[in-house]
Amino acid sequence: MANLELFSIKKTWFKGNLHTHTTISDGKLEPAEVVKLYKKLGYGFLALTDHEIFSWWQEFNTPDFLILPGIETSGRALGPYQCHHVVGVGDSKVKPNHLERFDNQGLTGLSGAQTMVDFLTDQGYLTIYCHPVWSRQTFENVADLQGFTAIEVYNHGCHVENCTGEATYYWDGFLRQGNRIWGVATDDSHQQTEDYGGGWVAVNAPSLSAEHIVEGLLKGQFYSSNGPTIEAYGVCDGQAYVRCSEAQAIHFIAFERRGKTFVASPGQPLTQAVHTLHGDEEYVRIEVVDERGRVAWSNPIFF
Repeated sequence: MANLELFSIKKTWFKGNLHTHTTISDGKLEPAEVVKLYKKLGYGFLALTDHEIFSWWQEFNTPDFLILPGIETSGRALGPYQCHHVVGVGDSKVKPNHLERFDNQGLTGLSGAQTMVDFLTDQGYLTIYCHPVWSRQTFENVADLQGFTAIEVYNHGCHVENCTGEATYYWDGFLRQGNRIWGVATDDSHQQTEDYGGGWVAVNAPSLSAEHIVEGLLKGQFYSSNGPTIEAYGVCDGQAYVRCSEAQAIHFIAFERRGKTFVASPGQPLTQAVHTLHGDEEYVRIEVVDERGRVAWSNPIFF
């Protein structure tokens, strides 16, 4: 089993949100106001992903803040409350189709979702399958979806709206099938409630450029969080390890062999943990949980 360190000290951390809305679709704030909001929160990059609208608000770029091209596409499913949503996030190589509409007419069921993933991928976007619990999908409903980059393991807007934002069960379902996908945390902010600043990714990248941020996302060189920080994780001499901010619990989640949980002693929070691997795991991923129950998710290490 080869040694592996997922993050590089030669690179910088950039905090960003990959799923946000404005008045261009159903958000409360204008694009400039949303950008101002996230800059005030200390974010380094943002994708504005309005429904069925391609956008790339380059006029808001500054040396310390980056806007990525983005869109959220949607299709209907078989049921009164069911739907499929797919976010696309791109770099500077995507087609410059700012404020053009995406035609989602006739996109129904899983075949419609697959069409969205395939079309966005062909246009140069990475693709994120969104909020499956809010969308009222069982895993069996979406198990055959292929070719997407990531799944929302935490959607803050859905969480504060009606507690439908957590989806690690679906993530592990796809991973156990052999789908090598990443997990992302997002806001999906519409600014209707306190639905912003609650879910983000932290990308380990050489610079704050669209190419480097998207490359880091595609390669899984990031972690996701709604609170804690992951400083480093990887595998060394047959052991999975993590170093992190103060935690109440650290979970090493593996399949098919079971992983391991470490729980802090009273008054002695955890800041690191090591789990000895057996060599027959398909993958291992790590969850860091703080005393408030907030979570940071590593991406999977595949074997």
